Amino acid sequence: MISSIEHEHSFALLDFERIRAAAADYCMSAEGRGTFLRSLPTADVTLLAARESDLKAVLRKMETEDLPAPPFPDIESGFKKLRVEGAVLEIEDFYAIGTWARSFDTILKALRSIDFPSANPDPAHGLASAPTSERLASIPEDADTEAPPWESMSASALIAAAPKLNDVYKIVFSILEHDGQLKELPEIRRLRQAIAKANKELLNLASSYGADPELRPALQSTEPALRDGRTVLAVRANFKGRVKGIVHEVSSTGQTIFIEPTALVEKNNEIVQLSARLAAETARILKETSQALRAHSAELAASRRVLAFLDPLLARARQCRREETVLAETCSSGLVLWRARHPLLGKKAVPIDVALPDETRTLIVTGPNTGGKTVTLKTIGLFSLMHQLCLGLPAAPGTKLPVFDAVLADIGDEQSIDQSLSTFSGHMGVIADIVRRAGRRSLVLLDELGAGTDPEEGCAIAMGLLDHFIEAGSLTIATTHHGILKNYGYTKPGCLNACMEFDSTKLSPTYRIVMGVPGESRALEIAGQTGLDPRIVDRARRYLDEERSDVGELIRSLSEKHRELEKMERERARRLKEAAEDQRKADLASLRIKQRELELRKKGVSSLEKLLSESRKTLENLVKELRESGSRADATAARGFIVSLEEATRNQEAEIARIEGEIEEESDDKARRPRDEDRYQGTFEEGAPVLYGTGSASARLVRKIGKNRWIVEVGSLRLQAKESELRLAPSAPGPRMDVDIELASAGEGRPRASFELDLRGMRLVQALEAVEKQIDAASLSGLSLFSLIHGTGEGVLGPGIHSYLKSNPAVAEFHFARPEEGGYGKTIVRLKA
Repeated sequence: MISSIEHEHSFALLDFERIRAAAADYCMSAEGRGTFLRSLPTADVTLLAARESDLKAVLRKMETEDLPAPPFPDIESGFKKLRVEGAVLEIEDFYAIGTWARSFDTILKALRSIDFPSANPDPAHGLASAPTSERLASIPEDADTEAPPWESMSASALIAAAPKLNDVYKIVFSILEHDGQLKELPEIRRLRQAIAKANKELLNLASSYGADPELRPALQSTEPALRDGRTVLAVRANFKGRVKGIVHEVSSTGQTIFIEPTALVEKNNEIVQLSARLAAETARILKETSQALRAHSAELAASRRVLAFLDPLLARARQCRREETVLAETCSSGLVLWRARHPLLGKKAVPIDVALPDETRTLIVTGPNTGGKTVTLKTIGLFSLMHQLCLGLPAAPGTKLPVFDAVLADIGDEQSIDQSLSTFSGHMGVIADIVRRAGRRSLVLLDELGAGTDPEEGCAIAMGLLDHFIEAGSLTIATTHHGILKNYGYTKPGCLNACMEFDSTKLSPTYRIVMGVPGESRALEIAGQTGLDPRIVDRARRYLDEERSDVGELIRSLSEKHRELEKMERERARRLKEAAEDQRKADLASLRIKQRELELRKKGVSSLEKLLSESRKTLENLVKELRESGSRADATAARGFIVSLEEATRNQEAEIARIEGEIEEESDDKARRPRDEDRYQGTFEEGAPVLYGTGSASARLVRKIGKNRWIVEVGSLRLQAKESELRLAPSAPGPRMDVDIELASAGEGRPRASFELDLRGMRLVQALEAVEKQIDAASLSGLSLFSLIHGTGEGVLGPGIHSYLKSNPAVAEFHFARPEEGGYGKTIVRLKA
């Protein structure tokens, strides 16, 4: 049995059904839309991975070409008639089925060019064997408009089993034109021509009465009229005796009588008979065509079930593409949201970052009212449901979520006058249901825990609930204003405090989450900002000062310590960077001295070689003269002099070679020499962690590709690097302060990538330099999609930037934005994975 998440109360609180309906609007067909609206988030990790693999295959295809989106009319009515023996379809039914079948084959042809992964061979997931057309068509008739559960299907298996419908639309369009009109078949054409001829004769005959001078005064109009499908004359009542025939109607005033003259009766009868024969011939054609199409009803049924799966798959891909969303990674524990925006808030949403460590099972979020706690809670819950429905998330790459078997939420006011429930009673009723359902793989979201009753008793109940959820192993995220619960987060293992930051200078929330530190409610400041009389606020502050416990002071102290720790960490990073730069400069100076020494030695050797060459010529002449004079001893001494000069030269060359080797070894050594403050271990080998470049980016060695050259992986980017650009990662962490606080500030020493880089007003050289830095920063941070705003202006920036992007090897593709998003003044850039 495939497990899904279904909890209507939580779905309503988290606005899940609105998000699902919005995604279903991307479907092309009624079959796909119906399936999407019935789909539930899966709790099966394996099936979710299979669906994401199918979706990623479609997205890769859409990066290179657009998939077709043909029309799929609703064929439910015609298909039901087709399943009833003897029933005849209307022309509109035929046209809808023919168009649907042609569109289905078009989509199937496009999807067959996609390299989908194979189905999961595990029979427990219903993907063990590929379905056939017969198996798909054998689903009971009461499921005609319903596809099998989307979790149990595989795209590759369904596409392989999908029947071809070319026979269906050939049958339909053998009798219909492409605009839906009945074709001029031979018998139809003959009867239509006969009817047209008879109508013409009838009109000529009727017009002859108006041309008769004797009858003209008796006629109300010289133009013939039509009554009950027959051509008649409008005769004045006082002249009715002049026209012999059948009376069909009398006007409401009684002044006009519509008479079918005897001469027209036979011609009218002829037209009626021809029309009846045409209707009979049309009915015969429709009946025979219905019978021919009925033989393919099983193929149509199977195709509808295939489309009911494939259309939602394509809808998910369009949603990811058009809304520029990302697919979250699946993790086993903890969760990470980067720049997450609630989908219903759109672009006005403030991005939030939440990084929950693996060992944390309970997060207690505190902070001011209107600070974003509830939105954060809803965003986490909604993102979890969307992830398990295989939808793209409006967040940055690197977002990770586990797969839950239940998402249970208690958010907002549960007060009910009809049921005589107070706010507290309403919350307890919902929480009691959550307690019964929550298990080890559940996500529990509790807003304003312990509120609505006596603070002491509310806190006690809240702590009892948190104890229960910790024992059950559920991942619990709760918001609160109670100070005791803030202390609870420090005393329980697996618990973590967090707060919504408040700008004390502007007296307003920043909507930024700070992990590891509880926050204050700031009720007095917010009350003053919302217009409450300052005298009342001051009086409340005096009462608070008299009764305040040390909890607020503790929180402020921790916040100060947190800020000091951030400052110390930034200062430490700055000093390490300066020390590294000083070391680099010293190494460079030493290298330059060695190179200068080498140059001088090379000049000396050159002079020595020149001297040796000249000495050799002189001495050879001398030896020749000595030989001629017969003095052998002098000749031997001269040769010894030459040999000693050659030996001295060889020694000098060896010394130069030795110095060159030392310089090269020292150059490589200096670049990866361990710093005093770090300790390293291991050697350069595949899989070893290293630090890359002057920014000390964390990387991993993938494989060696040559002498002193490696392929390294920095985030999601792979690139080539020399060993001189790499340093082995520290073997053990340096001394750390024993404070359990998680820093929320971004690391320094690394360029920050922007989702939207504004280049307007820059010169081309400045803009290209900014784009280069943006690509480097995006590659290091794993940001694969961003936009460049260059405007249209004089047409210099745009073409120049496009020319640079074409030549940059890190860029996978780029294109102008949609008109409503900036059009030709904005470029969307996608980097290679």
